[in-house]
Amino acid sequence: MIAEPTRVLVVDLNNFARYPTVAVGYLAALLRQAGIGVEVFSPLRFGVPGVAREPRETRARGLLRRLNYELEARPGPVATLARAARVRAPGESRRRARLLDRFERALDAGYDAVLVSTYLMYHPLCVAIGARCRDRGVPLLLGGSYFSQEEVGAAWLDVPGLVGLVGGEVEPHLADLVRAAAGGEDLARFPGVSTPGGGRGPACPPLRDLDRLPFPDYSDFPWDSYPDRIVPMITGRGCGWGACTFCSDVTSTVGRTFRSRSPGNVIEELAHQARRHDAELFTFVDLKLNSDLSVWEALLGRFQGAVPGGQWIGAVHVGARQPNGLGRRELEAARAAGMVRITTGLESGSQRVLDLMRKGADLGESGRFLRDASAAGLSVRVTMIHGFPGERAEDVVASALLLERHRRHIERVSLNRCQLTIGPPLLSRLRALPDGPSDVVDLRVDPRAAQASHRYLPADDPEYRRATRRLLDAVSAINRRPISPSARRFEGVM
Repeated sequence: MIAEPTRVLVVDLNNFARYPTVAVGYLAALLRQAGIGVEVFSPLRFGVPGVAREPRETRARGLLRRLNYELEARPGPVATLARAARVRAPGESRRRARLLDRFERALDAGYDAVLVSTYLMYHPLCVAIGARCRDRGVPLLLGGSYFSQEEVGAAWLDVPGLVGLVGGEVEPHLADLVRAAAGGEDLARFPGVSTPGGGRGPACPPLRDLDRLPFPDYSDFPWDSYPDRIVPMITGRGCGWGACTFCSDVTSTVGRTFRSRSPGNVIEELAHQARRHDAELFTFVDLKLNSDLSVWEALLGRFQGAVPGGQWIGAVHVGARQPNGLGRRELEAARAAGMVRITTGLESGSQRVLDLMRKGADLGESGRFLRDASAAGLSVRVTMIHGFPGERAEDVVASALLLERHRRHIERVSLNRCQLTIGPPLLSRLRALPDGPSDVVDLRVDPRAAQASHRYLPADDPEYRRATRRLLDAVSAINRRPISPSARRFEGVM
């Protein structure tokens, strides 16, 4: 039995094209702090490109988006065959083969355990990685934000070579967990961990004192392979609003309840990461950066002191509840502090639909924010949701009108079909409905992907489809325009 593992391989499957992965940075820092040797396997280092997020809009992409919406909306055998005929992106098979080949070579160095941080879409890849770990006799630990949902975790326990599935904030006992995995011990005693034999540790409570964590260690990432040196930052876990019925982020591992780091701790990390990586660009990956107004205000007043000449981006919640920290003066202060792009979830131009979502937003306040943010010199990015249960043709038209009315104030729109995800109240309510009339039919839940496919009946209505085309036209008209020069280094960054 191994008393203490000397080396572990941490595999990053959250392969972002533009910056390192926060979760992997925390894993590396925590394990090294405990005296465990760490190597990080980053596909980008071996020529496997990252996931492209929101590529620049072209006419062809706009047409493809319209086609996809038409296929999703139209039932029948022709549309079904067309959907089935969709193929993987060119080169995906080659990239997968290269990644697995490099992973096998990495295992030759000899490790006491392999840790994989993954999204649910990478299940087939995790199976292939697990088979190679099993063949080498190396224990595999898988971790991901959705594994805190018991139904989802249970669907992943068949991965070969797996000794533990991590679905909780296990930072306080991470080192002990890794040592136990390397020593062949039963891991079901650890909070937040499930095992293939059916064992399940106690629930892992949300981590409260975030200031006690070391700063993420991004030294292993291939910085020279990124277009720019963009450092990801997170100031808190969860969301200060946390009530939207569709949001899976607030029910996943770190989203349960809102907790914040102290302003001083955040500013200290900014200075630390800027020095260590010679970086001046930062992306805040918080769900809502203004959840804790003291942190938001600290960024407005102290960012430039920590990173002179630096630039940053982040997402905020434009709630009706005041104060929300997003008045004209605060937005002007944010721009003066180096913020160049701000994202918010508009989701819908219909107040009725927003209320169904429990978004906590007011369209009047949202419009005021868009005008003031644009006037302050911020590049404004918004997200929208199409097909939310209860949405009608007039609601889709309202969303199109909102974008048309504010097209001068918005530079990028991310339009998403409504996803029904395991965890949030929306899917839970739909699954609990008795048989009978409903707008949502053909509900098929896939626990492995944590999602449910469905058919939304109003989408069959010609008026709804006409409204959808108008909305798609409004989105394309905005996204085809060049982004502001000040924000171009962040184009495509989530």
